[in-house]
Amino acid sequence: MKRWIGVLAVLVVVGAGWAGLAQSDLDQFPLGTTKMIYHVRSEEMSEPQILELVVTSHEDGRYTVRMVTEQTGDEDELATGFGFLFGAATVSSGTGHDVSYTSLEALMDQRSRLQEGQDYMLPSGGVFTSIVGVTIADVWCLEGTLQDEDEPDERLTVAFALTHPVYISPRIRAEELRDGAWVEAFSLELVEYTVTENGG
Repeated sequence: MKRWIGVLAVLVVVGAGWAGLAQSDLDQFPLGTTKMIYHVRSEEMSEPQILELVVTSHEDGRYTVRMVTEQTGDEDELATGFGFLFGAATVSSGTGHDVSYTSLEALMDQRSRLQEGQDYMLPSGGVFTSIVGVTIADVWCLEGTLQDEDEPDERLTVAFALTHPVYISPRIRAEELRDGAWVEAFSLELVEYTVTENGG
């Protein structure tokens, strides 16, 4: 599961850092301010971490990007949980796995072609399956499950936004199979999406 959490942490850091794994380019955001608030949960947290991303698109073609994180918890929770955003390299490098982001990049690039009820073979050899349409914080998405035959006891659920620009997927959930039941180890979910147009 550390492998998945490494992937998730890098997705969040890279997505929030406006690099290649973001779902939308800056020029897809409308003039004005788009605010995205996410709740991040893990087994170690008693309360969700709040991640707020704000993109302001100005009329002169420039952008302002702001990211704020907040978490409440005891000392141990804050030491382990809050650090997920800043410890991506440690989490991913300590697992012993060579994580490829090719599959997730391919899915993001082709998200407009995904169809409910279909299964998609991925470049890494995994499969993206159980695809359904869902609305998350007023954003219409297609959501499916990413599974790798080399890791049958782990699965990653990812939602791809289709109607609104976002940087981080509206929902990412990592689960482990324990004693015959799937248990959520980590999740990130969009809980608020607002646009104030022509305010930039």
